[in-house]
Amino acid sequence: MKKLFVLRHPLLLPLLCFFLLSGKLSGATQQERITLNLKDATITQFFKEIENRTAYKFFYKDSQVENAPLINVDANNKTLTEVLNVVFEKTSLSYEITGNQIVIKQKVVADKRFRTISGTVTDKNKDPLPFVTVAVVGTNKGVYTDIKGEFTIDVPVETTSSLNFRMIGMNDVTVILDKRTNYPVMLTENTLSLDEVVVTGIVNKRAESFTGSVTSISSKDLMRTGNKNVFESLKNLDPSLYIMDNITNGSNPNALPSMELRGTSSFPSDASTSISLKGNYGNVPNTPLFILDGFETTIERVMDMDMNRVESVTILKDASAKALYGSKAANGVVVIETKKLSGSEQRVTYTGSIDISMPDLTSYNLTNSAEKLEVERIEGVYSSPNFIEVQLALNKLYNDRKKLIEEGLDTYWLSKPLRVGIGSKHNVNIELGDSKSLKGIADFTYNTITGVMKGSDRKNISGNVEMSYRYKNILFRNIMTAVSNNSQESPWGDFGVYARMNPYWRSNDPVTGMLLRWAEPTTYTANPMFDATIGTTNTSSYLDFQNNFYVELRPTQFIKVAGRFGVSAKRSNADEFLPSNHSKYSTYTYMLSEELKMRRGSYRLDNGKSSSFSGDVNVSYSRTIEKHFISAYIGALSSESTYSAYVNYAEGFPNNQTADITFARQYAEGTRPMGLSSLNRELSFLSTVNYSYDNKYLVDATYRLGASSLYGKDNRWSTDWSVGLGWNLHNEGFLKNSTVIKQFKIRGSVGVTGNQNFNTSYAVGTYKYYTNYNYNGFTGAYLANMPNPLLRWEQRQDYNIGIDAEISKLKLKLDYYDGYTKNMLTDVSVAPSVGFNMVKDNLGLVRNKGFEITANINLWQNKNGFFNIYGSVASNTNEIMKLSESMKTYNALQEKEAADKGNNKPVIMYQDGMSMNAIWAVKSLGIDPMNGQEIYVKKDGTRTYVYDPLDLIVVGDTRPKARGLFGFTAEYKGFGFSTTFRYKVGGQIYNQTLVDRVENIDINNNVDKRVLTGRWQYPGQLAMYKRLGTFQYEGDPLARQEMTRATSRFVQDLNELTWGTASVYYDFPRSVIENWRIQRMRFSLYMNDVVTISSVQAERGLNYPFARTVSCSLSITF
Repeated sequence: MKKLFVLRHPLLLPLLCFFLLSGKLSGATQQERITLNLKDATITQFFKEIENRTAYKFFYKDSQVENAPLINVDANNKTLTEVLNVVFEKTSLSYEITGNQIVIKQKVVADKRFRTISGTVTDKNKDPLPFVTVAVVGTNKGVYTDIKGEFTIDVPVETTSSLNFRMIGMNDVTVILDKRTNYPVMLTENTLSLDEVVVTGIVNKRAESFTGSVTSISSKDLMRTGNKNVFESLKNLDPSLYIMDNITNGSNPNALPSMELRGTSSFPSDASTSISLKGNYGNVPNTPLFILDGFETTIERVMDMDMNRVESVTILKDASAKALYGSKAANGVVVIETKKLSGSEQRVTYTGSIDISMPDLTSYNLTNSAEKLEVERIEGVYSSPNFIEVQLALNKLYNDRKKLIEEGLDTYWLSKPLRVGIGSKHNVNIELGDSKSLKGIADFTYNTITGVMKGSDRKNISGNVEMSYRYKNILFRNIMTAVSNNSQESPWGDFGVYARMNPYWRSNDPVTGMLLRWAEPTTYTANPMFDATIGTTNTSSYLDFQNNFYVELRPTQFIKVAGRFGVSAKRSNADEFLPSNHSKYSTYTYMLSEELKMRRGSYRLDNGKSSSFSGDVNVSYSRTIEKHFISAYIGALSSESTYSAYVNYAEGFPNNQTADITFARQYAEGTRPMGLSSLNRELSFLSTVNYSYDNKYLVDATYRLGASSLYGKDNRWSTDWSVGLGWNLHNEGFLKNSTVIKQFKIRGSVGVTGNQNFNTSYAVGTYKYYTNYNYNGFTGAYLANMPNPLLRWEQRQDYNIGIDAEISKLKLKLDYYDGYTKNMLTDVSVAPSVGFNMVKDNLGLVRNKGFEITANINLWQNKNGFFNIYGSVASNTNEIMKLSESMKTYNALQEKEAADKGNNKPVIMYQDGMSMNAIWAVKSLGIDPMNGQEIYVKKDGTRTYVYDPLDLIVVGDTRPKARGLFGFTAEYKGFGFSTTFRYKVGGQIYNQTLVDRVENIDINNNVDKRVLTGRWQYPGQLAMYKRLGTFQYEGDPLARQEMTRATSRFVQDLNELTWGTASVYYDFPRSVIENWRIQRMRFSLYMNDVVTISSVQAERGLNYPFARTVSCSLSITF
């Protein structure tokens, strides 16, 4: 038998006896018998009599006893406590005995109008919830729960009181009080919490008192519009974030999207380095800032992340919202939060999907074999009247081709490199632990995106582990993420090559079925399909690691102290190999000499790495005092980001088995190892305050002071700020009890934010070595760019006014904004004597103004489901207010390019008062019916047949006057339905398809069918397009076929409607799946980019076609 604890520890026995005896002695003393008789004595006389008869001493203040009444004592053999009770019963005094001391106190008189209520507030997992607001309904009285979730509050006795329990992210609970004095309360998670809180990535703010312009999107909204990636879903949710269609790369799974928020505000970045990097390291000037779990991230990382991890996306638009990010926020901020630990319950969720991509070729309108042969006949390909022998040969060629066509030869080249891509995605999410202090979540994702071009795909493997530990009032949280990516471009080459192939050419031998090397042997026209069989390679990969650590301390219920530290590292590689027998080397040029033959075959090798470190420490304060609510935040932040990338070009590979750069004969002609690197450090201090009075009148203020190594040493520091005001009109007395107007907030803001998306060498001088020369063993260096130590940040000053309203079943949001981007980085001309022609300076000014309207109507809702319709519209107007004089030099260079008779594309020019998206071309009156020539209008209004680039004017704007979306979402008894349509109206487009495929046709390639119906052919014909063949200008003896250069004739109004997404899902009843030990099971079906109806018929997906996608998804939670 085990010994008692005290017997195993003998030293404790005497101590225990001492304390026990002490307690007994004290108790015995209080039981001492007293005989005392006093009449009309003072209270102090009574104290002295007791002190004389016992060992006790009284302790009191004179002020306590000076008004005490006279007392009478008649005690015979009574205990001390009995005597004291009788004496003090009729006074306002009380006593407390501690040891041999009697302390006199004033009696606490209970207020009979109130009673004390206590209780504990927990979540569904029985974990205590600290800092829950507990308020007496109908009064301004309230308290907060403590760290243990406990509360105590006094409530009126005479009325039936109710307590309201409220916490951000949880559903409100109201408890009607009865005779009990202690109440256990449980709060459940609020799935609509995004309506109550604005997630900024730095400090969360109450939506009701926030004055900024934001769009908050939940994970549920993201998933109902698609499961491909975050950007594909955002495209169908908020038109203010303009994610542009990639006309060149279409649905290429390896192409990153281009986007902007509230207009174009910066000129394109300088590409003068002539180094093309494949690692996606650089920043695009007009791209918003992306924040993932409080840390800056890249577009590529967001595109590759698993959508099942996303909890919410918040778009910060105006100064009051985005000023928290200071010098990086001018283009807007997109804040992404991943899912947090939901509790201590263990669960496993599997989500799998099959994704099907189908090519969309509806924009192509190419001729078939017979039509192409007729175009060639009209063009005169088979006509040579001056040379009989040549004419006979042409007749034979024509007849041979016609015979093959009549026999059925009509090769549909567009289908040759295409397939129906079938990919899959698998995600396993595990919530770990059942401890109240330690919780964890881990997930693993495998995603294969299969493109519609054969051989193109993108594979992502990612893992994520999040751990959370709470010790008393300290919370530790760590998120570790690793992503491995492998991408492959199609070895079948550019899709545009197949669009140029003539349909009367063969791809395969008609007898053996073997792939032909030459599509047209007589002219050595290569078969592009052959390149996919010889080991052509174009791959890239990266490994990305990120670790974010958070610590949070709550010393009181009003104050939170937090620290964050994040580190990330990325390594990337890319390989591109073209064998020596690739079609690129089939041209006559590589047959001219043995030296050129030996140079066939090429290899490009890219290597890069990047890393970042960031951290911040902050203190926040939030408290409600009667009608006043105040929230304040102050913090310091620092970061460092670096990248370096290298590229090598090699040539001369003997055969397609030598697919390694080490087998190269030499570096590619005119090249050598090249690379770029960047280092940027930042330090900033941030403070923000949010105040509201009576939840009616609102004020937001933010101030951020930051320094960056990106800019000149004389202008390191930048000040960014914002002020916002708001008025909750619905809380005024005349609307407070309205059942129709539930919300009506008027808000406005003004502020300044900055932009850092630029090259680090603009402000700092960069030196390069003379690698081809040395002097006595020393290598010289030269200044590669002219530094500007005065270079400042680009800054955008934003004005915004908006309304948030909920009227009956209608939710409405309106915003009008006006933004001015100043200190724009532009090239400034300098005297050549300094060694450079240009230097970067802050001289530009651009204005973006517009409006955004979003509406949502809940038409029907009951316990079985709901039916909502929604719509939105966004409009932006861009105007260049001020440019540097050097832009005249730039425009002159552009005019020189437009004068090139071999150039048939519009040039980009900038001019005060015009849009940055303007289309520049010469005004045209159309085609002269008498001779088929184009009639141009000069700037002075005269007409001419001669094209002059000095007559270039603005003839359109590619930015639509309005963009938006509309659709509905519904649910009924477990079935869900959703669909969204996107539209844009009022913009223009330069239809390059008409230029390349109708007018400037290369008769040796396939053409658009409109070449047969719209071309001028005879005098008096009204036609849209110029005549075929050569012609002469008036007074010019030379016959020529000049390229059709940029004219207003090809500028067309673009109005477009796209059925963006459609989805259906079914949630299986719990009564069915509980028998399988399943908590939740959902089956979903998605369709994306279903169909596009456009007012302009132009080819889309020039290098990679667009696609329609269908996806089936199953999610099961155990």
